[in-house]
Amino acid sequence: MTGLGARLVDLAVMSFRDPRAGFRAVQAEAIPLAARSGGLLLVAVLSTLLIQPSLALMPPQPDDPVGQLLMSSPLRLAVLQWLVLAVSVVLVHRVGRAAGGQGSFEDALLLVVWLQVLMLGLQLGQLAIQLLLPPFAGLAGLASLVALLWLSSNFIAELHGFSSAARVLAGILLTAFCMAFIVALGLAILLNAPEY
Repeated sequence: MTGLGARLVDLAVMSFRDPRAGFRAVQAEAIPLAARSGGLLLVAVLSTLLIQPSLALMPPQPDDPVGQLLMSSPLRLAVLQWLVLAVSVVLVHRVGRAAGGQGSFEDALLLVVWLQVLMLGLQLGQLAIQLLLPPFAGLAGLASLVALLWLSSNFIAELHGFSSAARVLAGILLTAFCMAFIVALGLAILLNAPEY
């Protein structure tokens, strides 16, 4: 493997071995803002392409309106994926700056795109396990969640110049809890709204 593919593999290996050094190396690539923005859209589409087979293997229950909504349209799922990633960029930037961080919006965008690239690799592995070793699918999902939290807390600590990734992790969990509450409240209102 040569060129871009080899460089991506090198950066991915470095990011898993030493997330902070890995993210510094990604920043050093000086990727243009247009490529970062396009990357956000691309990873949303690729993630949707990997989620669709997983949803087909484990279809949502009839009493799960959110699952049914996501399963009904790949385009809707891709748009939702992009929105979640875009909100993540804003949160990584704004919450980090509010806590005294120094990271820029452009690098927060790069962080979310790179994190999602790494998660796409794990999603591909999860899908393979789901197909070949279904009893271990739950364990693979848990391992991916742990990797997501570990990578994101270290990347954000590096982005904003924080010394403690553990404190960043606590901030991520608190922010995620608040956002989940807001989203759940919004969905409850939308799904229970009377039809006219």
